[in-house]
Amino acid sequence: MRQIVVMAAAVLVVVACGKKEPEVSPAGEASLPPPDHRLVSTESLFRGARLYQEHCAQCHGPEAQGHPDWRNPKVAAAPPLDGSGDAWKRRKPDMMAVIKTGVKRRGQPVMPSWAGRLNDREIEDIIAWYQALWPPEVYERWRQAEMPASRPAG
Repeated sequence: MRQIVVMAAAVLVVVACGKKEPEVSPAGEASLPPPDHRLVSTESLFRGARLYQEHCAQCHGPEAQGHPDWRNPKVAAAPPLDGSGDAWKRRKPDMMAVIKTGVKRRGQPVMPSWAGRLNDREIEDIIAWYQALWPPEVYERWRQAEMPASRPAG
């Protein structure tokens, strides 16, 4: 339990410290960095950290760093979820679907299905936790790509 509290606190520090100081132009005007739009509760991060450690860390690594061979198609290795892999390229509903249904490669399961073992809130908390690890520029790229998909038509 102590490890989970330390990890959640570290995530909060990383997110808070990831904000850059305003840059100053040659004319002496400050330009602010783009806002970090991550709005997630501390409770969600703590739940996500605990659930991630309990269910995901064995394959994806305790810091969501993934397996070193994750890009090798011949190896069934878990990818990183810390923003250094491809997870940020997926829409949130797709991330949730992967967790719920699992992953098969050549007909063989390489990631178990968590449907019936984790509910939607728990899956969202896990996603919020590993997204909190993403560098601000990675999160912003994901958010910009996600926005059109989540806007109502018309």
